[in-house]
Amino acid sequence: MSVLKNPKKEEQKKKILSLIWATDIHLDHVSPEKGVAFIREMASKNPSAVLITGDISTAETVDKWLIFMDRTFDCPVYFVLGNHDYYHGSIEGVRQKVRQVTKNTLRVKWLPELGVVMLTPNTALIGCDGWGDARLGDFDHAETRMSDYIYIKELIGLDRPRIKQVLNALGLDSARYLARVLPEAMSRAQYIIIATHVPPFAEACWHQGRRGDAKWVPNYTCGAMGEVIQTAAQNSMYHHFLVLCGHTHGYADVHILPNLHIKVGEVEYGNPVIQDIITVC
Repeated sequence: MSVLKNPKKEEQKKKILSLIWATDIHLDHVSPEKGVAFIREMASKNPSAVLITGDISTAETVDKWLIFMDRTFDCPVYFVLGNHDYYHGSIEGVRQKVRQVTKNTLRVKWLPELGVVMLTPNTALIGCDGWGDARLGDFDHAETRMSDYIYIKELIGLDRPRIKQVLNALGLDSARYLARVLPEAMSRAQYIIIATHVPPFAEACWHQGRRGDAKWVPNYTCGAMGEVIQTAAQNSMYHHFLVLCGHTHGYADVHILPNLHIKVGEVEYGNPVIQDIITVC
């Protein structure tokens, strides 16, 4: 169990909440019955809030699962989207669908639409989807050819140089969003949770017990976001940052700086799990 707290304010009466974190639950890889059971299992923990860091399902069903979550939980369900959530669809099409769902529901909340969420008086939650943006490592000689290039409309049929341009742009979009909301979060809270799908640092890019090499990390890190986060952390040691993400399916728990902590969830297809129940003070 992780704990975020401010020792300087222990004497103050503060709200305390439990935050369930899950990632890469890939509900398209399980039967509907198993997907329903997993969501009900999370709800049975009676959390104060839920956080899902991407790869909920695919373009065909992500909205249906979000609606089911809205009906099942009695608390906010914060989420970002992962690359698999766009499979068999388009990036803009899925985003429009998700915006419509969150407009018409009470509890499911897409973090890029929210700005800063104050979980407690001293802990803020912000988030954006992120993307494997080809900035880190050696994309030009990367051996991994992502299924994204087959199943996401904006990437289908592109050659490698054009794919790199699109990935760079997607990563930059997330980094720019983060650069806009981070200053407000830092002005309002000492502890900041950043939710994203893709690890922002190569140090947190692990798979099957091994750290990713130069040919692996281009598709599994969002370098543009990492630059924004690291700059913020370096400029203010007063603030503490916890980045929660997924995408690699490999466990990682890394401190980039004394005040910058990255956790990546370990996942197997067909076996969605709760990664952590975080006590937020």
